[in-house]
Amino acid sequence: MLYIDESTVKDILKWEKTFTAVETAMQRVSEGRIVQKPRTMTFIPNTANVMGTMPGYLDDKEFGALGCKLVTSFPNNAKLENPLPSVNANIMILDEKTGIMKAVIAGTEITTQRTSAASAVATKYLYVNHSKQCGVLAILGTGVQGRIHAEMFRHLFGFPEVRLWNRSKEKAKRLAEELNKKYNTNAFRYCEDNETCIKGADVIVTATNSPDPIVQRSWIKPGAHINAVGANRHHFNELDREVYRNADLFVDSIETSQAEMAGLNLDDNLKGEVGAVINGTLPVSPRERITIFNGIGMAVEDCAVARAVYDLYNQVKYKM
Repeated sequence: MLYIDESTVKDILKWEKTFTAVETAMQRVSEGRIVQKPRTMTFIPNTANVMGTMPGYLDDKEFGALGCKLVTSFPNNAKLENPLPSVNANIMILDEKTGIMKAVIAGTEITTQRTSAASAVATKYLYVNHSKQCGVLAILGTGVQGRIHAEMFRHLFGFPEVRLWNRSKEKAKRLAEELNKKYNTNAFRYCEDNETCIKGADVIVTATNSPDPIVQRSWIKPGAHINAVGANRHHFNELDREVYRNADLFVDSIETSQAEMAGLNLDDNLKGEVGAVINGTLPVSPRERITIFNGIGMAVEDCAVARAVYDLYNQVKYKM
């Protein structure tokens, strides 16, 4: 059986391919060409350890797959004498006709990329495609998702200014310096506070675990777009409730969002799935309306990107 490790995934998976795979998965969700259920969590007694399972099936010629992602979170791994990653993910790809295992693919890089790619797809169809300015990108949170969003969004959309904010100012400052050096630019800069980071921004990304609002309605300019990456059932308070009340909300999957974001009670503001906007069956919001994308993360996105990695690996192998 084939196993594709993290280093190989990083070598062969490019952002444009991830974007197209996730874009396709979102389309197929809204066309009813997928099967997936909300993730299940297995909590290990008397520990902080947990395993999540995300099975799915995607019907598509290029990115179609039958698979399941297993994610484990073992917080104490980082404290071991020989430290190990606290979060580990693997994606199983099965033959769609026989059910036989085709490959196990390391899933951490795939998860990182597909999460940012989902935000990018939403930004393209809810904001960029409507001739809105890509001048200032605001990133709140400078962890793994903050970083990948900053890099991927500048690469895909060409933002000339990328603002970074973190509760630890030094962490935001270090990331800004690192990215400026990496890309030989002065586009990345850190902000002293979240209000300064947000005011005047065209696109906003919240990628934190904050249990309290870090974005206020009065800070957001008309027509801005927000990707609330940290907005899930565990911490959907990144945005003040007034932000939600005065914006149009879009999701990756209605079914999944209803299960995992039940506490928001925003049916009046929930407009629908991004995939429906892509397919032209759902109109985009008026130009001056604030839009929000709450991406929960879908199993079929993992399946689509894992299928892309599987095919890329075989293409490279056969050329050797």
